[in-house]
Amino acid sequence: MTTREAATLVLTDPRFSKDIKHWGAHARGEIPPDWPLLFIVEGKGLLTTDGDTHRRLRLPVQRAISPRRVQALRPHIEALVDRLLAELSAVPAGEETDLHAGFALPLPLEVICSLLGVPEDGPLREELRELSAAAMNSEADVEEVQNTVGRDFPVALLSLIEQKRARGDRDDLIMELVAAMDEGQLTEAEVIGNLVVTVIGGHETTANLICHAVRGLLTHPGTLADARARQDAGENPWPDIVEEALRWESPSRNLMFRYATEDVAVDDEVIREGEAVLVPLPAVQRCPRSFPDPDPEVFAPGRPDVSRHIAFGVGPHRCPGASLARLEAEIALRRLFEAFPGLGLVPRPAARVPSLGMNGYKELPVLLR
Repeated sequence: MTTREAATLVLTDPRFSKDIKHWGAHARGEIPPDWPLLFIVEGKGLLTTDGDTHRRLRLPVQRAISPRRVQALRPHIEALVDRLLAELSAVPAGEETDLHAGFALPLPLEVICSLLGVPEDGPLREELRELSAAAMNSEADVEEVQNTVGRDFPVALLSLIEQKRARGDRDDLIMELVAAMDEGQLTEAEVIGNLVVTVIGGHETTANLICHAVRGLLTHPGTLADARARQDAGENPWPDIVEEALRWESPSRNLMFRYATEDVAVDDEVIREGEAVLVPLPAVQRCPRSFPDPDPEVFAPGRPDVSRHIAFGVGPHRCPGASLARLEAEIALRRLFEAFPGLGLVPRPAARVPSLGMNGYKELPVLLR
């Protein structure tokens, strides 16, 4: 069941719930207590609620990254990209460097931290990056995950909130969530849960998107040449490149569990009441039934069916930061390939992160030319 139609049904049909009370195996006590993801899926937050509760939790984030606010970030994003490229230009020509660590990851991390109101000075931005990586590490044991998500992340964020209260900060996402908490609209646990999801989703997925697009272009030199020709002719090829990168290598590996509240027919199978379902995005987005022409394995910006990708999800849980991720990637890719027209991949496989949720790299070694 890896067609777009099957995935869309699971993601949008109310017979599939995000509430763990509908997971039969969990209700029967069949899930081992040392399963690392148990602590996460048992939580109550943006990723594990439906209906009015989910809408209440999502609204402050949606307001903070509205299309108007995203477009207002363009000069800030362009300045960050230029700064990171200037740092990369100090690497000797032809020397191997990690584009993930030196460019793709710090850009969205800085952007999301700016939106949240995390101070530029001090160690907190790097601490949040490390906590995000630890939270998404599917090889971690249950104690490590519980310590990261249940203790270390909240401690760091609560300390930051108190600092921001003391300074009288306003007009950033953290303080908008705090205001909602003070007005009784959110609990403290809901504020922290919202922030954890926003920090992780706000930079990990965009870093993956940038790396996948770079790899797509560098492994399809004809496509890169076409993009440059279009740009030389006064066109803007980068939105098409970003959309195809989202389809070709989704930034997320799986959209997390939905639980069938009754028997549901999906394609030629029946998902039974109480069963848990993962939506495997890489398989869905290379399904030849859904993306027949050209071959879905090929990185082909401008393909007529690319708008059918569901890299950001679909339905009520669709990623609220989609427009921000697109803007960051378009700016980053255009300026990267202008700054380093001879950019090339190091001829060895790029190591992937061990994550059930994220489809990303530990590193993306490149040669800057």
